[in-house]
Amino acid sequence: MKQKLNLLIFVLGLTTLMPSLCRSAEVSDSVILKRIWDYRRNYTEDIKGVEQNVYIRSMFDVKRRNVLLFLVPSMYSIAKGQRQYLTESYGKFRFRDINDYDFYRQVVNSTIPHNRQPMAPISEFMMPNLYAVSLFPNHLLSPFHRANRRSYRYQVEPSDSTMVIVRFKPKLRNTQFVNGYAAVNAQTGRIKFVSLEGEYDMINFKVNFFMGQEDKGDLLPERCFANFAFNFMGNRIKAGYVTVFHCPTTLPDSIVDREDSLLMCQVRPIPLFQNEKDILLKYQQAEQAEENQSRNEKPSRGRKLIHTAWDIGDNLINSLNADRGRASINISPLLNPLYMSYSQSKGLSYKLDIGMRYAWNSHRYLTLDTRFGYSFKQRQLYYTLPLRMTYNPKRNGYAELMFANGNRTSNGALAESFKTIMRDTIGMPDFKDQYLQLVNNVMAFDWLEITVGVIYHRRKSTDPTLMEKARLPYQYKSFAPMLTLKFMPWRKGPKLTANYERSLSNVFGSNLNYERWEFDATQQYRLPRLRTISSRVGTGFYTHRSTEYFVDFTNFADNYLPTGWDDEWTGQFQVLDASWYNQSRYYVRGNVSYESPQLLLTRMPLVGRFIESERVYASILSIEHTRLYYELGYGFTNRFFSAGFFASFLGHRFDGFSSRFTIELFRRW
Repeated sequence: MKQKLNLLIFVLGLTTLMPSLCRSAEVSDSVILKRIWDYRRNYTEDIKGVEQNVYIRSMFDVKRRNVLLFLVPSMYSIAKGQRQYLTESYGKFRFRDINDYDFYRQVVNSTIPHNRQPMAPISEFMMPNLYAVSLFPNHLLSPFHRANRRSYRYQVEPSDSTMVIVRFKPKLRNTQFVNGYAAVNAQTGRIKFVSLEGEYDMINFKVNFFMGQEDKGDLLPERCFANFAFNFMGNRIKAGYVTVFHCPTTLPDSIVDREDSLLMCQVRPIPLFQNEKDILLKYQQAEQAEENQSRNEKPSRGRKLIHTAWDIGDNLINSLNADRGRASINISPLLNPLYMSYSQSKGLSYKLDIGMRYAWNSHRYLTLDTRFGYSFKQRQLYYTLPLRMTYNPKRNGYAELMFANGNRTSNGALAESFKTIMRDTIGMPDFKDQYLQLVNNVMAFDWLEITVGVIYHRRKSTDPTLMEKARLPYQYKSFAPMLTLKFMPWRKGPKLTANYERSLSNVFGSNLNYERWEFDATQQYRLPRLRTISSRVGTGFYTHRSTEYFVDFTNFADNYLPTGWDDEWTGQFQVLDASWYNQSRYYVRGNVSYESPQLLLTRMPLVGRFIESERVYASILSIEHTRLYYELGYGFTNRFFSAGFFASFLGHRFDGFSSRFTIELFRRW
């Protein structure tokens, strides 16, 4: 298939570049590049609302495999059985923007079990945003955007009177860059054909795009031919993709995800190659033989067990998705390394997500996005069960009932009393926290979101017997109305948040009195070349004078559940001792980070090519009874893991050091 695809690409490329021989007009390289950079602004139209019929065909050739392939997400379905697989799908793309679209699959014809999609990240390579900063959302810096001109070397070669060939290669070898060439209209800067090569997320790729006609939306491809190679721990898989846009046949919307080989034959815009026909024929013969066997003899218990074990293993490695009309469920993989994290201060943690949804219509639906997590160092199970009824998605209007538990906490005044009474005991045991929260949220204006509700806490000592021995309460309850206001007065400015909570005594057994205020501001400022400055400042304080309350801030709390590179390490303190979060009636904090795909390690030989992005961190904190606290850190991420290294300072003295690791292997799979 690869040789035939290359021949087809050559023929189409030759047709694209055929000269319409007129008088030659030489244009300087810098002028050509400037026209490419300005093309989208000067010539293209918005594609919002555009709908296209699309045909996608992929062939997978398993050259070598071993048992480790079972552990790779989305590859479980081809980890045993046949060596070659074919998948066809036909449907519609509906665009809100070049990087914001939905694909509605209407017909599928596949030899892969359960119609799975192996090597899931390669589906992104079908739709490049050539004239943007990144070719695909937040990765692969485009050589056709002005902001990236310092990262590439260019060579312009004349082709004919109207076309030039622009060759490009990165100055630094890194997974965020590509090399290749493009056929460009010298007068307008319009890209008619582009060939890209590179490596990203453990996949080597070569993709050829034939862009659409000027009168049909030249931001979108006309056809795409791609070859991919995946090599991991002795496993070698090749994949070939063909994508055809602007297909003439429009199917009714009533056809959704139908397995129908006959209908596929009717809508298929380009014929199958002979080897692809052989794969389909072999698969159909095997299916027919299995059907005949099951009809003639009852399946043995052993065969049933094998099928059951196969399905269980599939669900352990891959997300479990089920959709039955209005109801749907999604369970994250049980053996997904992305849900594990380790740090020196917090130890090993693991989490599991379960999402359920029931929709009456597109404007009213019920969701339960459950999250479980376990901290091995604390030996504590964390859980959050938010049952949400969305009644106005346009205004983010919802009512939510949440049952969850929080971090173990303490009470300063109670601890002093315990220390006075129990002098022979090292310290007072912590209190477990469970809470029930009922809120209603609505975006009153485009710049103001309001959340009102109540929260009920029940805090119980981890050692009630010891507290009774000290003649102190071992359980506390609190009932508090709460109000949260989120201000977004500027389109690109910071988001401001204000929280207020005041407890009421003798309501559902409430025996705590407190009043808490918190104010927070967060902002992400995006710079050219995928650089980002993230900042967060905030303060919180208790204004009630009673000593009978637990210090438990909403925005200033320790997080023991795994968070990866994309989960905002910026707004967290990495070295701070857990007890500090509950020792002060107030806090003032500030956090800032700077992220760039080209910072320090990316410029180093050998290792630089594997670094995807880097960050530097700076944090400051002020609380009662101590000097200013600082944290400085550096982190990087690659295809395998994210790592961060943090040093803390108390006043002008070094206070501690901590490192953090999160597995990022197959993060986008």
